[in-house]
Amino acid sequence: MESFLIIDSDAALTKRLSHYFGAQGFYIEEAVNFSEAIERLKQHVFDVVISDVLSEDLPLDDLLKAVRESKISPVIIVMCERERIDEAIRAIREGATDFIHKPINLAELEVKVDKGIELKRLDHEGQVLRGERKLIYSTRNFIGKSAAIRDVLNLVEKVAKTSSSVILLGETGTGKELLAGAIHYNSLRAKNAFVRVNCATLPETLIESELFGHERGAFTGAEKLRIGRFEQGNGGTIFLDEITDVSLQTQAKLLRVLQEHELERLGSNRTLRVDVRIIAATNRDLTKEIADGRFREDLYYRLNVMSITIPPLREREGDLELLAHFFLRKYSSDLGKKVNRIDPAALRLLERHPWPGNIRELENAIERAIIMAETDTITAKDLNLPVRQDIKADGNVIRIPPGGIRWEEVEKDLILQALDMGGWVQKEAARLLGLSSRVLNYKIKQFGITHPNWKQNK
Repeated sequence: MESFLIIDSDAALTKRLSHYFGAQGFYIEEAVNFSEAIERLKQHVFDVVISDVLSEDLPLDDLLKAVRESKISPVIIVMCERERIDEAIRAIREGATDFIHKPINLAELEVKVDKGIELKRLDHEGQVLRGERKLIYSTRNFIGKSAAIRDVLNLVEKVAKTSSSVILLGETGTGKELLAGAIHYNSLRAKNAFVRVNCATLPETLIESELFGHERGAFTGAEKLRIGRFEQGNGGTIFLDEITDVSLQTQAKLLRVLQEHELERLGSNRTLRVDVRIIAATNRDLTKEIADGRFREDLYYRLNVMSITIPPLREREGDLELLAHFFLRKYSSDLGKKVNRIDPAALRLLERHPWPGNIRELENAIERAIIMAETDTITAKDLNLPVRQDIKADGNVIRIPPGGIRWEEVEKDLILQALDMGGWVQKEAARLLGLSSRVLNYKIKQFGITHPNWKQNK
């Protein structure tokens, strides 16, 4: 139940307002001047203060100062005669929520009070959400104890303290967006916007409008002004996922933003200044994209102030079990099922799986297993993952299990095994597999396989 403090020397008006809001179940207190109101503020927490702009004993500034120092910042509606509009405007500059002219229209006042209460609620939720985001994106809360992920998080902590551009490299599903959020929310820009753009999902005809905005009438269908993502992120961070899907023409405009901190909306000649940190991400080999003429070398060097390669799940020794149990707790709660264990056989199956989709694939597998589980324990059957040991070689013959196989997963797994056995030398892996180097290179690109020691996928 909201509590109201009504301040006015006009006793008839205060009684009228008290009766109106009191009849709706609100707690009401009255004060005839600012001195009395300040004493009430020291004794009670009010959600709404409705006050005249003038009092014979003290200036309005004293009342507003007392309100600001109260335990909870209330909604403040000031009342004034039409010739006192200047005092009402000054009150708003000093922290008041809104004003209303006398004589008071009760329905109008109620609308202003309701709107003020809703804005305060949204502001409070925003503050809580910003605090939760800071906690969620804290590097201390990332799941993983492997040396590989700890090295990555150490780099994230260092680069977060700067405004430098960053490139995040890694296979699909390794958590590039999560790390981009960690960089933003642990930086001095954390209070401003974190704008996410998946370049792969935007058609070429719309991406410039999405990034830089457009004026009304800039092209067919541009019926109104659009503020682009860079303007939305002014003062904050923009995350450009799958940046290699951006055309060379758009890359040139991105380079200008990086170099000059300037842009122009489509259909406009007016130059706009923006201050945005850029974090880019890709699962491709950028040096190969440059060599093949698909990515600008000058843009690469502008972005590549700091490059962070996120390891795939198969290279994060000891992290899979931690992540599996994290997702178990999360989705058991979300789905309302009391599933709290993973059978040892199921865990062994998880550890043997190559996880081409990395953490995202693991998360989906655990969620699906919880849905399928008939007890409080996830079994190997619930996971529905291929059992690699069932594919046995007998001479030159491969025995396919009764349940069948997923050929793409088997093929990728064999390539990864050969690369590992051959010290990640592609020529040696090709020899072990009985393939030509050209065919193996094609397969490596097809499956998006990368390794830190490779300068480029040849």
